[in-house]
Amino acid sequence: MGNASWLIILSLCANLVSSFDLGPVVRIAQCRSQCLRKHSTDGTCDWFSSRRETVCSECWQNCEAVEKQWESSSRTICEGDQYTRCPACQTACSYRKTRVEEKYLPSMLPAPKKGPVTLDKFDVAVVMRKVHKQWREGGYYPGGRAPGLRPDTWIIVIMEEGMKHYSWQEWVPTLESLKEGDALYEATVTWKDVSSQLRKQQELEQKRFNDRVRQFFLEKYGEKVLAEWRSQEDSQISEEVFRRFFFRRKDERNDASLETDGSPSTNDNSFDDLGIGRDESSRKKNSYVVSWEPETGGLMGNQVADSNSAQISLLPGTKYLVRIASNDGPGSFPIEVDTRPGSVQVRRVKRNFEDWYPWDIYVACACAAIVIFVIVLVKIVKRKKNVDVEEV
Repeated sequence: MGNASWLIILSLCANLVSSFDLGPVVRIAQCRSQCLRKHSTDGTCDWFSSRRETVCSECWQNCEAVEKQWESSSRTICEGDQYTRCPACQTACSYRKTRVEEKYLPSMLPAPKKGPVTLDKFDVAVVMRKVHKQWREGGYYPGGRAPGLRPDTWIIVIMEEGMKHYSWQEWVPTLESLKEGDALYEATVTWKDVSSQLRKQQELEQKRFNDRVRQFFLEKYGEKVLAEWRSQEDSQISEEVFRRFFFRRKDERNDASLETDGSPSTNDNSFDDLGIGRDESSRKKNSYVVSWEPETGGLMGNQVADSNSAQISLLPGTKYLVRIASNDGPGSFPIEVDTRPGSVQVRRVKRNFEDWYPWDIYVACACAAIVIFVIVLVKIVKRKKNVDVEEV
């Protein structure tokens, strides 16, 4: 009995490790969105050390305090004379007292979007960064200052009604088959090549960055290098020098964005933290949620999957968006699965052998025989021409 209890505890701990709660991050962002609505006119809430702190920036800081340190902040911020004289305190404390505290898993988010990130004036963006293969909160941005989407980031946007998120890791599941049943369609969806998809995206991003680096250095130093080369015709510039000018070492390449001076970014983040191609075994152990909903909106279906494939049932006459959600990150982008009349045959990505009819095999054999006959006939004609030429 004791061993069984320990096994249950260990399994619960494993589930907590494999997924993380976005609840605190979401609540801080929602509170800060209230700060923007009540104390900002242009969607900015910045504070500079050389200037006096604004009501909005004070409210912005109070939101984190009341979420993470409620026991102490409730007495210093939300009580006494200071509270009555402090509009920034009132906004943060009012949200803290009325908000609903609940766990928010990544799989509860809608399908991710591609960059660039767009924000309304009172939206708040939360930048999540992948550090040592774990997502960590990396900063909050007000609606007037949208962050850029980079290879190591995942951006969650808290809006007035709901949330959206942006992911650089763009991968999609595969529709293996779509079969019509008595009342429902059975769709088989797999996601076995996630690492391969992300690796291709990484290679493309790396190429874009290399081109950007090359272009920057050519524009900035190209004329100087050519002038130096022309003034010293006896000494040629070695390939190593050119590589130092126009290329970055692999460990120095990373972000496709540019610095403020127009130069390519050289921050410390790298593709290595993405873990692409090296964590396939651990990826398969994760728990996924297959999610589908009508393209026009409506009831959403969810099905938990412990492997990299799943079979789901869909209503006929509907165009669905199907994606793979994960409690370990942003999940996949959606694919379309169409069960409307006239569209089902098009959406069958693969056809199983049991679906083949005998006449299919007959037609295939006949086509093969015709092709072989044509090839033999062409060879005979060519050989006859060669014989005629030799006789002449």
